[in-house]
Amino acid sequence: MRPLIEAFFQRAPDNCGALYNERSLQLELAYYFRLMGAHVEFERPYRITPLPGTTCKAKSNLDLVVQMDGETVAIELKVPLNGRHPETLYDFCNDIAFVEAIVREKFADRGFCLFVTNDRAFWTDSGRGSAVHDLFRRKGTELTGVVQKPTGSKDTAVVISGRYFPAESWKGVRDERLMTGAQYLLTDVVR
Repeated sequence: MRPLIEAFFQRAPDNCGALYNERSLQLELAYYFRLMGAHVEFERPYRITPLPGTTCKAKSNLDLVVQMDGETVAIELKVPLNGRHPETLYDFCNDIAFVEAIVREKFADRGFCLFVTNDRAFWTDSGRGSAVHDLFRRKGTELTGVVQKPTGSKDTAVVISGRYFPAESWKGVRDERLMTGAQYLLTDVVR
């Protein structure tokens, strides 16, 4: 599935539209997966058990479930274009924990969390940042364990069981019809 997703950002089908938000990515990816012979479901509800220590509200609807070649894949999407940098990165950490739970509870064989944006502040250091920014900007920084809410009352946390290195995984969106000057981050979640 990873090569299929990466190929989408290299050259999407000719009739794909631009990505303006998460919903447009959800629809265009689903269309692409269906062209490749996959069965796709949208916003599938799941009841999952978060890891002990997680205090943020549990997610319940998965953006895409893709069944192809005998494998079920859970996919969560983010397309932030309006700032909210630390909050959106924290939300992405929660997406990872959600997909980990879906895989851990065997609702899917594997999962992906996909982040697409043309806002450079998500992948480059502006001199202003936080611990959550560093996870996505500084190479060699590991995303695992407890991630504290970075803003506001800082009253919630999410626990991630896997080990991820997101700062090393950003790639350019080569098909500029999708989004100009964009990067994507594709995080594998396996059992």
